[in-house]
Amino acid sequence: MLRHMLRFMQDDVFQNTYGFSRDSSKAAKELGDFKNMFFNAEAGEAAAPMEVDASPDRPAIGELREKSTPAKAGTPIEGMVIGANRNSYLRRGAAFDVMKNVEAGVEDTGITFSFTPLKRGAPASPGTPTFTPSKVLLANGERTMNMLSPGASSKLFHADVEYQKVVSEWTFQKDEVDIPQADIAHDHKASQLEDGANTLLGLDANRLCKWDLRDPRGVVQEAGDASPIVQWTGGKDFARGTNFSCMATSGAGHVVVGSKDGKIRLYSSKTLTQAKTSIPGLGKAITAVDVTYDGQWVLATTDDYLMVIKSTFGDDGQQKSAFTDRGGGKLAMPRLLRLKPEDRLVTGGKPFKNGRFTWVTEAASQERWVVASCGKYTVIWNFRRVKSAVTSNTSFGGLPTMMDYVLSAKDEDVVDSNFLHDRYAPTSGGAKGDALMVATPHKVFTLAGED
Repeated sequence: MLRHMLRFMQDDVFQNTYGFSRDSSKAAKELGDFKNMFFNAEAGEAAAPMEVDASPDRPAIGELREKSTPAKAGTPIEGMVIGANRNSYLRRGAAFDVMKNVEAGVEDTGITFSFTPLKRGAPASPGTPTFTPSKVLLANGERTMNMLSPGASSKLFHADVEYQKVVSEWTFQKDEVDIPQADIAHDHKASQLEDGANTLLGLDANRLCKWDLRDPRGVVQEAGDASPIVQWTGGKDFARGTNFSCMATSGAGHVVVGSKDGKIRLYSSKTLTQAKTSIPGLGKAITAVDVTYDGQWVLATTDDYLMVIKSTFGDDGQQKSAFTDRGGGKLAMPRLLRLKPEDRLVTGGKPFKNGRFTWVTEAASQERWVVASCGKYTVIWNFRRVKSAVTSNTSFGGLPTMMDYVLSAKDEDVVDSNFLHDRYAPTSGGAKGDALMVATPHKVFTLAGED
């Protein structure tokens, strides 16, 4: 009964998404590119494990241990900045609450600060009293932050965490023209831990860029100085139509970029001018992407599902990567991660947000879980089970779909869910687990469990 109901629901979702039934001739025509990209296996093999040695007998997840900490009065929590060293941060408007990283969670230090921006004009001018960021990246061993501000899209603000002030303000510029940036990212996954990492990636709807913060003049900006220029060192201005929305990098610096039209592009670390592999969309905008440290797996988030893509493939007896070699027609069938119909009702049909893998920054560690937020819930998948599962469920044109997960409920909508760094994962009897930090507008939770 439930299987028939699920089938009808999938048919309705497909027709609502594309405007035609999934068994019509138009479905084959419209989704032909997508099928040709992935369907290199026979239909009977499409639901086979993506990775046969991924320990399929592992449990979904152990018992979750949860503790909560009320947020400070005032502005609600708007985001989290996760550190791998001593501290992580809760962002509340212009304020940052300092959380100490400990095994299996975080502890409130009681410290809150706001950044003091640079003063402009004469030394006696008052300047802006507070600075409110829209995007924050820890950098230089997590002693500094690089930030975007919604009111200055072509500016990069560089702040010293210890002194709690903006120490320099840069302008994104190419050929003497200011370049607005909607997002920034580290140029490789462990970059924030490195001293002297001076490059980063930038993104807007039709532009993917690499920037260098080293000022050719070799001087530190003083109050009242004109903004130094962030040097354009690579990338491309696309004429139109790319609709970039989000990006992430692997340990080697390969880049995955999601688009509002659902496309996923994979770029080699050596060039950002042309994607090595372009994966067509299913009609849903990509709102977040992630990639494993080794670059072998890509995760894309849409409102209705998460998509797991294996980026490696066999070609003439050799193992290759879709980041560095053309993967069209050679990639394995992806997996969709979705909620069961009854859980879609429980979550009120709220969209998925910010799907992520476990956060690791070295080759010796492996990502073990996938997490996303959905309304008042955090949704957790065992990544090894995703890779090793044999599934008969399909959706969105016949893609294998996995609905094996754990829901963790909160009393408010979840702002964000993210893993603490692997070094703060709990251990019990020699077994290593993972720890999650979950923020709602007025509380922060830590969830810990073993494999």
